[in-house]
Amino acid sequence: MKKLLFLFLIFFNSPNLLSEIYTEHYGEVEISSTFFSKDIPNDNRKNYLNSVRLEYNYFFENNNLSGKIKIDAKESDPNSSSNINFNEAYLDYSLSDMNVLIGNNIIFWGKNEFFNPVDVINSKDFSSGLAIGKKIGQPMINLKKYLSSSELDFYILPSQSNIYPKSDIRSQQSLNISSSNLYSKGADNNNIGIALRWSGYLNEYDYGLSYYKGNTKDPAFNVVSNTLVPNYSEITQIGLDLQATKGDYLFKGEIISRSNQYNANGIIEEYQGSILGIEHSLYGVFEKNWDLANIIEYSSDSRGSKSHHGFQNDLFYGARLVLNDIEDTQYFLSIQSDLEKNSRALTFNYESRFLSQIRGGIDIYLPLNLEEDIHQSSFKDENNIKVYSSYSF
Repeated sequence: MKKLLFLFLIFFNSPNLLSEIYTEHYGEVEISSTFFSKDIPNDNRKNYLNSVRLEYNYFFENNNLSGKIKIDAKESDPNSSSNINFNEAYLDYSLSDMNVLIGNNIIFWGKNEFFNPVDVINSKDFSSGLAIGKKIGQPMINLKKYLSSSELDFYILPSQSNIYPKSDIRSQQSLNISSSNLYSKGADNNNIGIALRWSGYLNEYDYGLSYYKGNTKDPAFNVVSNTLVPNYSEITQIGLDLQATKGDYLFKGEIISRSNQYNANGIIEEYQGSILGIEHSLYGVFEKNWDLANIIEYSSDSRGSKSHHGFQNDLFYGARLVLNDIEDTQYFLSIQSDLEKNSRALTFNYESRFLSQIRGGIDIYLPLNLEEDIHQSSFKDENNIKVYSSYSF
């Protein structure tokens, strides 16, 4: 990171280049409050989270060279374990049919709405609670080769771990999570991962074929001195994601095969996972200029209840209503159902623009029957509502 910022300073202090450079900057300030309706007995975790977040983006382009710095800074009560991140801070040099990117970047792989098993590049920041994981900028060297209707990406990825919440922030596991890490089964703090992805389109079909070898982003948790310590292994994953556009329908799917991953029992196990879905869009519903998208997805995992995540036999339904008004108003409702444990979780979001540069919204999370769900039982009392407002500049 320090070397990358040094390169930026050298570039910006060159008077010959400054006269030719194109720049733009933009950002957002968000104020939010989350309130938890249920108190947890014998627990010191707060029933609220108030935060102020600043996002600032600076982009420049000069001939074949471009770059970006994205700063994410926040202040919260209770205090977060992560207050400032450079999630995007890179230089990108383009040739005739190639790009070379060096620095921190956010990468997304996949097609589905609720869960993306193929998406393995970035670690996550859970400092605002385990239910609110946001991607952390991954240090990388990314070589991109453009083909006629596809592109080939090669990544070199230094080791990076997740950020977990402090002891007084909800939502959490029953035990607090340590800020230190363990590494085993080929993983190491200095391990260099590699990834390869070929993606493109053919008529109405979009595809991506990916390979990843490096530290997992889904560590096991070892109990040490009454604390959960993340334990990272080195995984190998092959993934395929597909999407077909057929009129008003989108057919989506992701399939992976992963080895050397810890399961829910703390045992290394190879597995296959998938998620399949359909999205159908209706236009002009209720005789208004409204659009309604209905989404149904199903996820499975060959390990069953031993899966390290909670999507081993789950059905998802989502409905997104977009009013297409001047305020950009939209609603989103989703229900996740575990077909094995008959547990459910409901989420609701409303968002609209109140002035030209101010948006506001409400997020609601309502868990239902999570007591017997080993993957989500820690969230059984995490009923909460989040109110937020943001200003863009």
